[in-house]
Amino acid sequence: MAKRRKRRVRMQPRFFLILFVALASVIIVLLLVKKIQSDKEEVLATTPVPTATAAPTATPKPALPEDITVTRSDSANPAQFGFSGAIKVNGKDVDSFKRSDLLNFGRDNEYSVLPGITTFGGNNYRNSFAYGTATITDKRLREQWTKTIGALGNWSGTGWTGQPLIVQWPVETVAVMNVKQSFKDAALPLTEVIYAAMDGNIYFLDLETGSATRDPINTGFIQKGTACLDPRGYPLLFVGQGIPVDNDEGNPSSYIRVYSLISGEQIEQFGGFDWFARRKWQAYDGSPMIANDTLVYGGENGIFYTVKLNAQFDVAAGTVSIDPDGLIKSRYEGSGYSRDDTTGARWFGMESSISAFRNYAFFTDNGGRLQCVDLNTMAIKYVVDVTDESDSSVVVEESYDDNTIYLYTGSQTRTKGSDLPDGFGYSYQRKINGLTGAIIWEKRWICSTGDASASGGIVATPHVGRGQISNLVIYSFSLAAQSNGATATETQNPEETAEGEATEAATQGEVLPQINASGTYTLGGRIVAYDKATGSIMWSIEQSNDYWASPVVVYDAQGKAYLIQCDRGGYVIMYDASSGIMLNSIDIGSRIDSTPAVFNNLLVVGTRGKGGSGKGPQIVCLKIS
Repeated sequence: MAKRRKRRVRMQPRFFLILFVALASVIIVLLLVKKIQSDKEEVLATTPVPTATAAPTATPKPALPEDITVTRSDSANPAQFGFSGAIKVNGKDVDSFKRSDLLNFGRDNEYSVLPGITTFGGNNYRNSFAYGTATITDKRLREQWTKTIGALGNWSGTGWTGQPLIVQWPVETVAVMNVKQSFKDAALPLTEVIYAAMDGNIYFLDLETGSATRDPINTGFIQKGTACLDPRGYPLLFVGQGIPVDNDEGNPSSYIRVYSLISGEQIEQFGGFDWFARRKWQAYDGSPMIANDTLVYGGENGIFYTVKLNAQFDVAAGTVSIDPDGLIKSRYEGSGYSRDDTTGARWFGMESSISAFRNYAFFTDNGGRLQCVDLNTMAIKYVVDVTDESDSSVVVEESYDDNTIYLYTGSQTRTKGSDLPDGFGYSYQRKINGLTGAIIWEKRWICSTGDASASGGIVATPHVGRGQISNLVIYSFSLAAQSNGATATETQNPEETAEGEATEAATQGEVLPQINASGTYTLGGRIVAYDKATGSIMWSIEQSNDYWASPVVVYDAQGKAYLIQCDRGGYVIMYDASSGIMLNSIDIGSRIDSTPAVFNNLLVVGTRGKGGSGKGPQIVCLKIS
């Protein structure tokens, strides 16, 4: 025993050095293995959400002159389309109207004092589904968290447009809202996901972890569209009902409901069955917006509404309220419109979310017409024929160089083309001078006319590029004729797709649809990037899964643009927005009809729980890295 102890005492220092090196090597190997395994998984450990900063763009140009006004071109004269309007003020018919408290929207970056996405498209220009900047190195999408949701009858998950709201509440507001005590005790800003779903619930989730920030509000009604928060930072939530319910008289009734986010209770509602409407169907898929204490929204019944809220928020007392008055509504008549949803007729109704520039509102309708309305007189300033039903929201772009604004629109395909086989028509994409209604350019693409539940063409709202893609406008199509004349390439599993490899190679220039061996067109999804100035195709992508979700573009600090597109096969795919080359994709399990919202590097979107690889309805958060 003594001899053995003596040998241990005489061990050389070199032995410990060798032992240390060996142990360090083992630890390094284990860490590398762990990292590789982590990279193979789609789940990331949660990390704190940093305080948001506005996305950078090129040096902002000055605002357009204050005195510019709409001066209608002859081609956009409402009379040539048989258009006329009627106005009702506080329940009384009037021949004319002049708002006493003038309504005026600011620029897009002035819309909200709250960091985040507070209405569909982010602001009154409807031009951004992402807030802040993304730090992108790996060019990958990974699952951060998921939340299982349910169904109400046949309506499950989240629908179209179905964009979540993401908002960063200041500490003072967190302290008075009905959030869970742990979030109050943290004494930090709260970045909250607010999601109105078709299962009749409004969900409130922490963006970082997906944990519930407060109990859901059970409305008991189907909510397909996108909600709206008061952009002044008042804890008020406005949610539209997507499917009406018959009232006691047997008429379909639907509402926009207002909730206090201090108590979680409904405090007001607007709607019901409106006898002023020219269409019997009542629903509110479009996302409202607010300026000058006035709520602005459109209905599928064909009525354009504004209402003074008289909202009050006392953060010290912890109270919020509204006392609405001055309900102003206008309706329109037009040649070829039907009061019933008759096949082949033009329909009344707005499913698009109304856009605005200063005192002018812009919207397209189910009848295939775009209107410009003066918010302070409710008079129709001009009308543009956009050919077919248009649910895609109008996107507004300022052009300081041209001293005007431009509007970008896209149409569905419900009408058969006279030169096409049965079941096919054209979807149109247009750039329009927003101050005159004159069409700058238009493009069209062959798509399926679909059926009663869904048609082809464009229901997604286009993205008007900035930063390094300031020359592009990007559209996404459903049931589009494919140009390859064969079955479109299936979306690949993300584990089988190498970085930089495109699902379907982005093509340059215009490639026309091809008739296949069956004498018809192969259908699928299509994304196309047009040159803003000329309408020339800069790149396009085709695949078998089509698109209802709008193209979402995130930008890094240098203005580099990354396109993220959800499809109806359940995939979320990331592209280089400059070239259309695919970078990464992830399967989140079921059909995606909703448009995501992005806050810095975190993306949130809901699924239908139908189709795809078979998962049930969920709210999913992905990390963009």
